[in-house]
Amino acid sequence: MPARKKSAGGADVFEAYEAAHRRGKGKKSAKKRAAGSRKKKRKSAWWAWPVSIVMIVVLAGLGVAALHEKQQYEQFTLMRSAVDVSGYYPGVRIEGRDVAGRSYNEVLAELAAEDQIIRDSLSLTLVCGNRTWNVTAEELDYTSDYERVAQEAWQAGHEGNIQQRYQAIRRVQQGGADYVVTRGYDDTLLRAITDSIAAELSVPATEAQIASFNKDSLKFTISESGTGSYVDSDQLYRNALAAIQSGAAGQTVFISQQTIQPKETAESLSQKVGLMASAQTKVEGNRNRRSNIKTAMGTLNGRRVEPGEVFSFNGAIGERTEAAGYKMAGAFIDGLRTEELGGGICQVSTTLFNAVAKADLELIARSPHSRPVGYVDKGKDAAVSWPNQDFKFQNDTPYPVFILASYDDETRVCAVAIYGLKLEGGVTITIEAQVIEEIEPGDPIYVYTKELEPGVQELVEEARMGYRCESYKVYHNADGEEISRELYCRSSYPASGARYRVGQ
Repeated sequence: MPARKKSAGGADVFEAYEAAHRRGKGKKSAKKRAAGSRKKKRKSAWWAWPVSIVMIVVLAGLGVAALHEKQQYEQFTLMRSAVDVSGYYPGVRIEGRDVAGRSYNEVLAELAAEDQIIRDSLSLTLVCGNRTWNVTAEELDYTSDYERVAQEAWQAGHEGNIQQRYQAIRRVQQGGADYVVTRGYDDTLLRAITDSIAAELSVPATEAQIASFNKDSLKFTISESGTGSYVDSDQLYRNALAAIQSGAAGQTVFISQQTIQPKETAESLSQKVGLMASAQTKVEGNRNRRSNIKTAMGTLNGRRVEPGEVFSFNGAIGERTEAAGYKMAGAFIDGLRTEELGGGICQVSTTLFNAVAKADLELIARSPHSRPVGYVDKGKDAAVSWPNQDFKFQNDTPYPVFILASYDDETRVCAVAIYGLKLEGGVTITIEAQVIEEIEPGDPIYVYTKELEPGVQELVEEARMGYRCESYKVYHNADGEEISRELYCRSSYPASGARYRVGQ
């Protein structure tokens, strides 16, 4: 008999079972036929034994095959009964709960409901006064793989052929299978939200400021101050995180907003501002020189210098041209007296320099003249020349300063006053300059020219002494007593021998 093909399906097992049953009936008919012909067998007994042996072997084989088919059927019946259980198979647990016998849709719905509860717990409302901010699970990038877990747990025993499914079911029954849902959110997104809200609710106080200055009335206009607010971003984040971690849905977090008082009010600032310092010099020289000084003072008058701004004298006055109203007047170039447009306005820069020093503003750039000038002590001058030699200072106070400059034709006084934040405690500053070295003139200087007759000698400049000076800022208290002094600047005025022109 040809061997039957082994199959895990139930149909072949049942066919094998029916075939074995038919073979059993055939064996009974064969016995009756054998009894009716014994006489013949006795006559032919020499070949009966081999036939009998063959028949026995055949019948034995049929019995073994039938037993094997029976065992296959019984095994199939066992596997089918195990596989035919509805729902999840015994031993399957999700989140520690036994889900055996429950349908996929039922378990999925239950996990979805639990997931929604968690989503709701990640939603909260932040409140500050009449303003609200809603935070949702979506904004925190909440994720959950409960659908994947439900599907993966269902596949345990529901995939493959009947034998593979049965083996999977047996493994789950014996060892169990616990599936865990992974959930999470990004707390850095929560921090970003709370930081943004804290920044929005944190408004600095409005400090009183100098709005303007009237150079005629010498009065300041001061803007009013205002309160600010502050929210501690770290505390707000901790409160929001604690609300989320509590697991309760729909929580409200009330934001604590502190009031910040201004450091400077209009009343307090008005007591701190006023005249910082002033300086004046006596004007000498011809009409053109006085006119140049008056023109420069008019341009300088009322100039506003903002906090942190670097003031440039050349930048403020501009190039000295006829169109700007300047005239030819005496000036020093390389130590020699000469005439140039705008001659004399170094007296304006010098007067401003002394006022700036006494106002305790930061000196940025200053140069002495090539020789001492008569309208100020040695070491207290500030030479300027367009466009390179400049006088500069910086307003290093927190408020603007205003420069008032004037020239009086009758008194011939060049005056500069600086208004802004006064020195504290009634402190005042004076400038003291000291000559620390005198330098003798050198040998005469002869310049040969064809403009003079040969041998004729003409004095151009007399010999002059040279000087090295140091200037000090001296601080005085409200009673006028010296409290400190500091080196402010150094000056050097070169010596020069007499200068002659000689004809050749």
